[in-house]
Amino acid sequence: MSVPPAAAPRAGLGDLLASDLRLHALTLRAALLLVPLSLAIAFGLLGTGPVAARNWLGELLGYDFSQVWLAGRNALQGEAAAAYDLPRHLANQEAAFGPEAGRFAWHYPPVFLLPAALSALLPYGPAFLLWSLASLTLFAAALGLATGRRDAVLIALAHPLVICNLAYGQNGLFTAALLTLGAALVDRRPVLAGMLFGLVAYKPQLAALAPFLLLTTGRWRALAACLGCLAGLCLVSVAAFGIAPWRAFAETLALTNRIVLREAWSGLDINASAFGALRLLGGTMAAAWACQVAASLLAVGIAWRVWAIGAAPPLRAAALLAAATLVSPYVPLYDLAPLVPASGLLAIEAHRRGGLLPRERALLIASPVAAACLRLVAGTTGLSLGFGLALATLGLVAARALPARGSERVADRCRPAPRACGAKIL
Repeated sequence: MSVPPAAAPRAGLGDLLASDLRLHALTLRAALLLVPLSLAIAFGLLGTGPVAARNWLGELLGYDFSQVWLAGRNALQGEAAAAYDLPRHLANQEAAFGPEAGRFAWHYPPVFLLPAALSALLPYGPAFLLWSLASLTLFAAALGLATGRRDAVLIALAHPLVICNLAYGQNGLFTAALLTLGAALVDRRPVLAGMLFGLVAYKPQLAALAPFLLLTTGRWRALAACLGCLAGLCLVSVAAFGIAPWRAFAETLALTNRIVLREAWSGLDINASAFGALRLLGGTMAAAWACQVAASLLAVGIAWRVWAIGAAPPLRAAALLAAATLVSPYVPLYDLAPLVPASGLLAIEAHRRGGLLPRERALLIASPVAAACLRLVAGTTGLSLGFGLALATLGLVAARALPARGSERVADRCRPAPRACGAKIL
């Protein structure tokens, strides 16, 4: 029987929600088209141009990366604390890149001046391209190690959050890669895993959950390596740039709170946290903080429970990645990048256990669609799709990891392991 034309789209969506094979085939075909197109846009149209430090659209190459390179250049010139002097930092940005560039405040701890200074050893254009290529390579390598599947890596690279980070020169792919690698290696290589977690110190709001989980689940070697790496980074930054940047960083914490949370200089539509979601809807500061505390406690509790019961490694990794995006009151859209490996690992583990549930397939369909229009929807409707996406991802990981643990472990021991690249994952 033929399907009426008006019902065809619904029938097609129903097929995707009912079949892992159809969903996998569609996403793989889409990735084969979108990955080359996205990379051409990121590295071609947006990553190069006929004028130094400008792309082919006449815009600054990697708006967000510009202040990283500038802070690194100042550090190399013996003025590492300049980035924490807001008027001076804004004036330096305008002098280096033009009036439209003088709009970024520097909130990173001084350990981030180390990679910033390394990037500033190169001219701006090559530094931006190398930064983007390094982040993409590390992200792909982390996905490959964690999943063992080339198709999973390809599909992940087609996600809009990937090109978002590449286009703006942000560090979300570095964050997602380091957290993914740490979670994937925590049982096999605990010392290396702890060091990888420690390297996320440049984003303390996203890094804090990992050592908490190591502490509360008794992974002492990984925890010691994490804290040792953090201490080492701090000492190296002091040896390289002195104590002045640390003093300046401490003095700017109140300013950071005002700029980022109270006044939302970057816009309410860019903050995908629970705090940001409620503020976007017009909620008061008190209500937003209450919502954020509740979301943070929920995320930490779920992640701890998943780790404490000894859930399957892919689910433990997915819980950490998804929960990390929920614990901070400030989660700009590019920092949602950990949700990409989180949903992929959830899909792989679901397939291993017999197939995805309809709600899990719905998440895999909704994730790239929602990510492509996060800011548009937030600006026009006041709804934070980013916060909803993070909450849904963690919720589905918890639903897969927590119920019927004993029976699932027995079934897992009796079920033959699938080949690394044999069965379909979606």
